[in-house]
Amino acid sequence: MFKSEIKFGIITGAGICLWILTEFLLGFHTVRMNIGEYSMYFVVIIPLITIYYGIKEKRDTQNKGVISLGSGIKTGLMISLIAAVITSIFIIVYFNYINPKYFEYGIAYQKEKFYLKGKTNIELSEQLKNIKAVFSFINQLLFQILGTVGTGFIISVVLSFILKKNKPFVHH
Repeated sequence: MFKSEIKFGIITGAGICLWILTEFLLGFHTVRMNIGEYSMYFVVIIPLITIYYGIKEKRDTQNKGVISLGSGIKTGLMISLIAAVITSIFIIVYFNYINPKYFEYGIAYQKEKFYLKGKTNIELSEQLKNIKAVFSFINQLLFQILGTVGTGFIISVVLSFILKKNKPFVHH
């Protein structure tokens, strides 16, 4: 019943994990955070492609060429939820074993940006509370879950409008 959703949910989750790992290997989460703060936005390409193909496959192979707007959105959202579970598990492993100093790197990078802007130590200490909150484990995990599902929902709505096909009207 959820064949396309499971297949493309796994592909989406694995693709996002691979993207994060590639960014890490390229230093975008350690020594090149100036690139990483922008490269992370391009990960949206993965669910854009996989949700498109997931909805299309559901329409063409399981629904005999027909899919409603609601069914398309449901398919895309299920893909996103499965991907969110996979990426959340990966993020826990990532922060604990692959890049346990991610938060330190992130805080140091943000501090450096404030110094370069000519901010005072008082301004920096006030902003440091916000910076530490953004780079906390819980907030990063929530960002991963909500970001994956939220982005997936928006993509699902748009693609469902594009891929929607109603049953042909038959005159009797």
